Amino acid sequence: MTNQIKWRSPSNIAIVKYWGKYGTQLPMNSSISFTLKNSFTETSILWQERTKDSAHEFFYNGMKADQFRKKIISFINSIEEELISLKQLSLQIDSVNNFPHSTGIASSASSMSALALCLVKMQEQTTSEKYDWCEFQTRASIVARLGSGSACRSVFPYCAQWGFHPQIPNSHQEYAIALESLLHNSFKEVADWIFIVNPNEKKVSSRAGHSLMENHPYREARISQAQQNCKLVYDALQQGDWELFIRVCEEEALSLHGLMMSSQPGYLLLEEDSIAIVKSIQQFRKESKIPVCFTIDAGPNIHILFPKTALDKVNDWAISQFPNYIKEGRIIKDEMGAGPVQLI
Repeated sequence: MTNQIKWRSPSNIAIVKYWGKYGTQLPMNSSISFTLKNSFTETSILWQERTKDSAHEFFYNGMKADQFRKKIISFINSIEEELISLKQLSLQIDSVNNFPHSTGIASSASSMSALALCLVKMQEQTTSEKYDWCEFQTRASIVARLGSGSACRSVFPYCAQWGFHPQIPNSHQEYAIALESLLHNSFKEVADWIFIVNPNEKKVSSRAGHSLMENHPYREARISQAQQNCKLVYDALQQGDWELFIRVCEEEALSLHGLMMSSQPGYLLLEEDSIAIVKSIQQFRKESKIPVCFTIDAGPNIHILFPKTALDKVNDWAISQFPNYIKEGRIIKDEMGAGPVQLI
């Protein structure tokens, strides 16, 4: 038996940040994210019956990648009880990113969700298990979470929430849920432009950052803040309240980096350009009255979020204020997207 499957899955940008975990990849607080369209990973799996001499193989951008292989193989071995077909198969996994990994654009979210989607679909094709679409998404979200927490949100289109919240129906610790049907019209077409301040791998991994939350002096206050902010963003998205959304979105970005700086040991991922771009976005919003705001993941790169109706004005601002980023192709022009797609 020889078979192949391939999925494309996008990154996502967290509005309310997931930072800190316990148990088996369970979040200390709930989070909400926008699913992106143009920043994605494509992953294919070629599988065959396992023999005593066969082994799983992993390729990144067409080459054997030892730095990722150990993590991927460990993950696959850890979920053999979750996906029983893995015990009888050996896999060749090929993964390709269309954006820089480990720079704070959630490459683990796109890569692990793409892998999870492949694995769950492979489980369907090699066993008697069959899922309807909602069951498939939930199962893929669970498997993705086991590889990377934020990956469980990338399984869903446009907008997703993860982590139990008493005021958010159907929210769960073990998988994300779709929020697409709740979105107000003004939040159905949102652009996300990513300023690549530094394309290099960040100095401290997100995994290490999460572990520093275990004994963080602000841990309990952060959990309370995030739970409150999750409900505020949940309400803003339904009501079309950009003013509330902007306030919470920027607070969350700065809180995330504040937590990094006040960890033990503390660390700083923002760079001089990061701060300059943040200040320019805030000044642009003040002068133009356009609902633009920033958010930042665990890296130096800056996301600017705004309604797609403001594309021309934002483009004029970027050309005026950051011509070198335009000239050097250091802005990824992304937007909310329809989620993963099966390619093979």
